[in-house]
Amino acid sequence: EYVRSRSRPALIVYRDLPRRFAHSGNDREDEYRSRTEISKQQEANVIAGACYQAVKEGVTSYSELHRRYVEMMDLTLQAFDVASAEPKNTDKSYLIATNSAPLVEMSLGEIDPIAAKEAKKRSKVMGKGDVMRKLMNATIDEALDQHPDVIYIGEDVGYGGYYKVTDGISQRYPHRVRDFPPDETSLIGAAIGLSQVGLLPILEIPYAKYLDCGADMFFEAAIMYWLSNGTCPNGMIIRLQGFGPGVFGGNFHTHNSLHMPPGIDVVCYSNGSDYARGWRYSLKQARAGRIVMSVDCTDLLNRRHVDIEKKDNVLLNHYPEDGYLPFSSIIVRNPAGERIPSSDIPPGSTAVITYGTGVPEALKIGGATDKGTPFYVIDTPLLSDIPAELEMVLPKLKAALFADVCKDGGHPYATTAIRLNSKGLLPSLWNCIAAAPTYNPLGTTLTFVQAADIEEELSKLVDT
Repeated sequence: EYVRSRSRPALIVYRDLPRRFAHSGNDREDEYRSRTEISKQQEANVIAGACYQAVKEGVTSYSELHRRYVEMMDLTLQAFDVASAEPKNTDKSYLIATNSAPLVEMSLGEIDPIAAKEAKKRSKVMGKGDVMRKLMNATIDEALDQHPDVIYIGEDVGYGGYYKVTDGISQRYPHRVRDFPPDETSLIGAAIGLSQVGLLPILEIPYAKYLDCGADMFFEAAIMYWLSNGTCPNGMIIRLQGFGPGVFGGNFHTHNSLHMPPGIDVVCYSNGSDYARGWRYSLKQARAGRIVMSVDCTDLLNRRHVDIEKKDNVLLNHYPEDGYLPFSSIIVRNPAGERIPSSDIPPGSTAVITYGTGVPEALKIGGATDKGTPFYVIDTPLLSDIPAELEMVLPKLKAALFADVCKDGGHPYATTAIRLNSKGLLPSLWNCIAAAPTYNPLGTTLTFVQAADIEEELSKLVDT
C-alpha cells in the first residue's frame, strides 16, 4: 500500500531472520558467529511455532506430529541405507542415457481412431489452409480433447493467452485451463507437482526471455529424472513463446537464446501442420516421462507469405488428419520450394539447414544463389539433438550452410556441428551462421538472421 499510494519504491529490512543451520556441513558457523548468536537463532524455531499453531487450531495433535516425525525419519534412514548400498557410477554412457525417460517408439501413421475423426473435422474447417496460430490453437484443443489428464496452465491463458494462441480454449475446457500469476518459478514448480501426481501438464511461458525468471525450477525439472535414476519422472510440455524476430517489446519480447540442459527435448516448428504432428508425438513422449520444450516463433504466428509482395500464401497450411512427426525427422524442400522426401535429395547437392523463422528466410532467396547454384532447404525442428534423418542425408551433400535463428554464442547448431564433425558426417564444404551476438533493440529486426545473410554466406561457401 505504501508503494502504490506514493508511486515510489520501499526498502524492507528483516531483522533476526531465523537461520536454522549452515549452508553445508563444511560451513563452520562458530568460526564467524558467537555461541550466543547461534543459540538465539535455534530458539527462534519456525517449525516449532507452526506446529504449536496447528495444534492450537485443532488441525492436528502433538502425538500425531511426533508419529509423522518418527515415520519420516525412518523413511529417510531407509533411503540412505538403500543409496549407500548401491554400486558406484562407473559407466559414463549409462549416466548420459538416464538424462531422460526412454523414447516411445511410434509408427508415423499411428493415431487413435477417435482422435483421427476429430482431427478430420478440424481439417475440414481449415480446408483452404490457415495461419500457424490457428493450427496451433486446434493442436492444443486436440490435446485437451483427446487426453483427459492434460492440464493447461499459464499467464493469461484464460483470455486466449499472448497472441491469442489459446483463444476459446478455456471456455471449452474450463476445469483444465487455468490462469497463473506472473511467477514463472511457481508455474514450473506447479507443473512438476501436477506431473508427479499423474497428470500431464502443458505450461505456457509468455516470452522466451521470461524462462530466465523460472530458471531454478526449470533446471530442477530437467535433472529430476536423472537425479532419481528414473524413479521420479515429471513429463510435461513447456510451451515457450515470444521467441525470435519481432519489432515489439525489444529484447525481452524477442529473445533468441535457448536453455537446453540435459533432460530437455527442445523443438521449434516452422509451420502449423508440422506443429500439430510434432505435438502429437511430444504428448506421447511427455506421458512417458520426458520434458519437451516447444519454442514458438512470434513472427510465424500470423504470417501468410514467404514473399509479402507476391502474396504467395506459402505459409498457409492444412490441419493434418493423422500422423506424427518424430524427433528424428527433418522436412526437406527442393529448390522450387516443394516438400519432398529426404531420399530424393541427389548426391552432390547444396543445402541450407535451419529451423523456425530461418525456413521462410531461406525460401525467400528463391532456391539458387546469384550464380545459379541450386540449394535445398532442410528444416530440423529438433534442436537439442541431431535428428537421425539428418545424419542419413548429410553424406549426400557437397555443401551445407547451418543458419541458426539463435544468437552467436548461444546457438544450438554450434553443438550440432561439433557432434556431426566427431562422427565424420559434415560435408567438405560447410559453415554455420547465427544471429548477431548482441541484444535486440525495439522497433527493428536488424539483429536477426535474414535472407540476405543466408544468401551472402551461401554464395561465399559454394560460388567462390
